Amino acid sequence: MAPFRFALTVSLAVLSAAVLALPSPPCHGGSGDTHAASALGETYEQAAGLARNLVKATGVGTFMSLMNNRRGDVLEGYPFGSVDYYADDCDAPGTPLMLLSHLQINVQNARSDNRVSLAIRKLPAEGERGSPMVDPRVTLLGYLVPLDEDKHARAEACFVAKHGDAKWWVPGRGFHDFKWYQFKIEDIYYVGGFGGLHYIGWIDVETYYRAGDAGSGEGSGGRTIEPQHEEKKEEEEEEEEDKPRIRIQTRKGQKGLLQQQLQW
Repeated sequence: MAPFRFALTVSLAVLSAAVLALPSPPCHGGSGDTHAASALGETYEQAAGLARNLVKATGVGTFMSLMNNRRGDVLEGYPFGSVDYYADDCDAPGTPLMLLSHLQINVQNARSDNRVSLAIRKLPAEGERGSPMVDPRVTLLGYLVPLDEDKHARAEACFVAKHGDAKWWVPGRGFHDFKWYQFKIEDIYYVGGFGGLHYIGWIDVETYYRAGDAGSGEGSGGRTIEPQHEEKKEEEEEEEEDKPRIRIQTRKGQKGLLQQQLQW
């Protein structure tokens, strides 16, 4: 019996040493390296597809902005958030469409500083308990741009089909303070679940759009990311060429130019 115990003790010691020698899986990718937080469950490209599917499937998130000075200097610069509807594939797939009122604090804040974010988590299915700490979630960072007027009719039909109660506040239905906006994405932070088992870290916009549809967006690993059609890729590259010009205008703090640009 003694030799068996000795062998077992040695085996456990060797196993413990081997485990301790393994590199720790990165948890929250904060090093600035986009690919630093690779995980056991999904690759970087697969995580981009899962994030894309999560945004597409959810339709509601916490919309956030930076407080302006209308409440005084004490609150200026504080983050402010409220829940809002969005639709992911009504106009440009991957670019959230939002129906917002100029009376909303977030919109008023964006007039002064057009840096906004949209936090989205997986909503539990019917009969499913879910856990916000375990389920995937994603934060989009970007800025608002008014939707071109010739796209309003299509936007209304698509948006109301996804959010039926929104029909009461679409433009032209009695609530004249609501307008259509695109949420232009500049960066993405994705949390697939617990670190080491799922990808946690930054996803660049190009990879996010290129990822396409990776299935239901609920699982991990083994899924194939569908390549994007060349025509769609060219359209997005042309759109990216226009983005720096808009970004410069929104970040310089030129309030008059900003209001004219966004027609607020």
